[in-house]
Amino acid sequence: QFSRPRRSLWPAMLTYSKCFIALLLVFILEGCDHDRSDSPSSKARKASEVVEVPGWEAKGFPLSFAIKAGSMVYVSGMQGMDMKQMRLVEGGVKEETKQILRNLDTVLQAANSSMKQVTLCSVSLVNISRDFKGMNEAYASFWSKDPPARVAVQVAALAGNASVEIQCNAALNTTNRSIVEVPSLPDPSAKGFPLSWATKVDGMVYMSGTQGMDMATGKLVPGGVKAETTQALKNIQQLLQAAKSNAGRVVACSVSLIDIKDFAEMNEAYKAFWPEHAELGGLPSRVCVEVSALAGQGKVEIQCTAAGTDVPHGEIPRAVKVPGWPKGDLPFSAATKVDSIAFISGNQGVDMNTSKLVEGGAGPETTQTLKDIKAAVEASGTGLQDVVACEVSLLSMADFAAVNKAYASFWPSEPPSRVAVQVGALARGASVEIRCAAALPPKQFSAEEATITI
Repeated sequence: QFSRPRRSLWPAMLTYSKCFIALLLVFILEGCDHDRSDSPSSKARKASEVVEVPGWEAKGFPLSFAIKAGSMVYVSGMQGMDMKQMRLVEGGVKEETKQILRNLDTVLQAANSSMKQVTLCSVSLVNISRDFKGMNEAYASFWSKDPPARVAVQVAALAGNASVEIQCNAALNTTNRSIVEVPSLPDPSAKGFPLSWATKVDGMVYMSGTQGMDMATGKLVPGGVKAETTQALKNIQQLLQAAKSNAGRVVACSVSLIDIKDFAEMNEAYKAFWPEHAELGGLPSRVCVEVSALAGQGKVEIQCTAAGTDVPHGEIPRAVKVPGWPKGDLPFSAATKVDSIAFISGNQGVDMNTSKLVEGGAGPETTQTLKDIKAAVEASGTGLQDVVACEVSLLSMADFAAVNKAYASFWPSEPPSRVAVQVGALARGASVEIRCAAALPPKQFSAEEATITI
């Protein structure tokens, strides 16, 4: 009688070991995935939503065509692209402007808004002396009455070969959008400018960019950038008064300088304007860049947004302080917030522990910038998942790909709307600066509070 050959246990043990290791890896990877889903950048939007435009795809770009939040729509910057053929239309700035605004109309319709609800547009031209008139002619044809507030500057470059890029925000059709009449200022449309001094939605005031013009004489004030900054802010004061607001309720400003060397002088005049004991509890959020040119001969142009005293529920705007951040000496707050929105100041790739710009160029700077923005967004009471709009200023379009790669990692899905341009220079010599706006979680009001408006 023959005995059965003995079978080695090693193959079975090896098989069981492999299974155990495989299961362990599954648990580890699931844990990693769980951690990623808990990160602010990959959570689903709660206080905002992406606008889907039928037949459109944001191919290869980390942006959404538009985001809705509260009563507003935040639309990405657009060039004169035929969205069916995905190429720039021919014919120069007039045809490009018309195509942009047709595209804007398409996006707004998808968002339950319309062209008559547009509150503010930012126009970036590659050559303002050559194209300003042509852009204005095409632009004016879309708003025969009550055009939005507007700012228009010349930038150093745009992505691709476009002559113009336009970014706009609008109110939903369910919300009243009105024009702010400013009796003390001349009608801009009578001067050939298709814009309103300011628009208003739910108590929020969206003002046009202003330069240091003495509105009584129609001439630029003498004295250089300091005098021009003071006069531009005096003009803004007139807009605020007409809109039932004041300097203490301004939440965000954008400063465009012809020469960044004027930064310190502009800041001196800018800082002196704001009231010492403002309702805001600090200064407005801000971004400041060097542009290539402005319309006219001005050295500085300033555009601001403010909360009127008639904001729903009588809410007071507040400056936001970020825990652990050093107290800066520049005249702006890290962020401000009011009602359903937070305005985050322009950030560069500064390590807040050292107050120094990180090394490595545009990619690492973008990563650090967005880490800083994340901290400011969270200090405001929301998260990266509800950022609705970002404005990216690049020192060189050669860095566009590196910036996009770093930027995309913060929003693997449902990214905010965005505009990106090349500027002439940034403070600190940075390669990139980014400012954002973020939706705040809806607040619960009592039946009595829900009817209160100051």
